[in-house]
Amino acid sequence: MNKLEKIIEILRILRLLDIAIYLLSGVYLIIWKTYELLTPTSRFYLSKYYKKKRPDILTVGVTCIDRYTGNSNYLAIMEEHSFDPTTPSPSLSNPINFIEQYIFPISGSLIRFPILYFNHKIVSRSLDGRLPSELLDMGLPVDPIELAKLEIKTFHEESWGGNWIIYVDPAKFTHREYRQIICCYETHRKEIDSTLANSKFTPWWTQKVKPPRSFSFNSYANRISHIVYGAMPQPRIFSPPKISKGYVLEGKWIPIYSEELIIYHNFKWQINIRRKHRINQWKDWTIGRGSVRFAYEKKVKILDVDNLSFPSLDSIKDISVQEYFASLVDSQGNKLTDFCYLGNIPSKFNYIRSLSANS
Repeated sequence: MNKLEKIIEILRILRLLDIAIYLLSGVYLIIWKTYELLTPTSRFYLSKYYKKKRPDILTVGVTCIDRYTGNSNYLAIMEEHSFDPTTPSPSLSNPINFIEQYIFPISGSLIRFPILYFNHKIVSRSLDGRLPSELLDMGLPVDPIELAKLEIKTFHEESWGGNWIIYVDPAKFTHREYRQIICCYETHRKEIDSTLANSKFTPWWTQKVKPPRSFSFNSYANRISHIVYGAMPQPRIFSPPKISKGYVLEGKWIPIYSEELIIYHNFKWQINIRRKHRINQWKDWTIGRGSVRFAYEKKVKILDVDNLSFPSLDSIKDISVQEYFASLVDSQGNKLTDFCYLGNIPSKFNYIRSLSANS
């Protein structure tokens, strides 16, 4: 029996082993938190670094000649980065495993978003269209009136994931420049599409990992499906006249500062409440979801509800579902019911498990 085994046996006899493990775990926790604050490869540091600095890095650049003027045009794919530090919560039950998994590793994910440049001006950022996973493939506007305002060049008809729709804003680019962008892309389409689908990047903070970790572009921008002459459609946002202060969930008071019904241009909608001090911009809590259907024969929009799961919000106190939706207005004071009719909606709210809150 070696010295370590003897010490462990003595501690077990004295029933001090559990205490020793907890003390050791506490020391490990202090070391881990110190590491998180000091090392440049920690999740804490990388989260701060990429929040403040999202570098534009040249991935591929191509040149083509304008058939009318003879001048050369430059089309480039740059990129910007966002760091997701999400990892499992550390467990102190196994101190050795805790050290190996949570103190010394380089963890987290780098999300790479492509940016299209034309003659050194930004045309489209794929990050601008990022949405929750169930809404990522936005497609083109469903509203035929909005769709008719756009000039569209289509390269892929399929609507499944991986499509990146490039919107060329008329406020920033002339129609001639729009045609030049299309011409340049068509000339070098194979190279650009291959870059979007296969490009890998190894950041400096993974170079010592074996093997080094590499990251590809965001999987929902693997190919250009359409190039559109028109501004990127913006969602319509409606809120109750008086936004709730917060709610109680599992005995904890959770303050909020935003309560919005958002209708996207693919006519999917959801109600989000945004917590104060949220972890990041994609951590809103969705408490309602549905779609707007377009009745072509009557040329009207009808809002249907797929699900509602409300906490005890002030905005729904003592009112019906019908009254709640009817109360929603946009920033100009226009009512939701002026934009669409209410269709299939429940008669009552479904409450999540919560307790009554004191304001």
